[in-house]
Amino acid sequence: MGLVISHNFAASYAARQLEINDDNLRNSLHKLSSGKRIVRPTDDAAGMAVQLKMKAAINRGFAAKNNIQNAISLLQTQDGVLQTATSVVDRIAELKAMSTDATKNDDDLQNYNEEYQVLRQQLIDLQNEQFNGVNMFVADGADHNGTDASVDGVFTIYTTEQGSASGAPTVDFKGVHLGSVAGAGAGSGLLQAVVNSSFDGASVAAEGLTHTGLTMDNILNDLQRLANARAHNGALQSRLGFAYDNAAVSKSNMEAARSRIIDVDIAEESTKFASYNILTQASASILAQANQTGRTALQLLMA
Repeated sequence: MGLVISHNFAASYAARQLEINDDNLRNSLHKLSSGKRIVRPTDDAAGMAVQLKMKAAINRGFAAKNNIQNAISLLQTQDGVLQTATSVVDRIAELKAMSTDATKNDDDLQNYNEEYQVLRQQLIDLQNEQFNGVNMFVADGADHNGTDASVDGVFTIYTTEQGSASGAPTVDFKGVHLGSVAGAGAGSGLLQAVVNSSFDGASVAAEGLTHTGLTMDNILNDLQRLANARAHNGALQSRLGFAYDNAAVSKSNMEAARSRIIDVDIAEESTKFASYNILTQASASILAQANQTGRTALQLLMA
């Protein structure tokens, strides 16, 4: 190519290379300072989209872990109520056994009856126990062992980051009804006899009770139902424990997968930074020399 003064192609090329190298240097600086491999969508557009979805899944996984822990706390609190109910019924059984003693007079039996009435009321009050303002037991005996999550006392727990999405894994807490003395729930639930019977067999129709006399067989049946309920409660706690472990492992693995996409390899990027830094300085030096090539033409004109 001849010697010209209208255009300096060497300087233009050197300037373009300086611009490219300077851009690479700045981008490398951004990556090293932020610790991220993707600081602009142009770095990896698909990777940016994938890591954003992973980040959202990680946040949902954290929420799922908290939800599982709260559900376990609810079950533990409910089991505490069932444990109290078991102790109360056990005491009632003891009172019933003592009342069969032939040496007891009518006054003694009346004392047993009075304690029974107090304990019976305690069992009725346990039905209304709540956890953080949420009913732990269903109010209607017809919902005992029910799975309708719209009923207070029936719960559906979502155990993964999928949340309530269609087909997502769930753990269902069936309705538990301790016992009611009147209305739709009377004579059903765990305490079908103890709260619906009179201690001495006297008429209790005025209270709407479904039994006329408390028997040891009835008490033992109620104790068995309480034991079964506590066993089921424990099984749910165990299952949620495993669900929590799974959610924790899934969250950790998701964080590792996202890290491989978004986080920068410091060793590799620092090597690139050194290279870009040298190229930028070299490009600036060459541009300065290229800008001097026009002087040769000027010297010819001045000869």
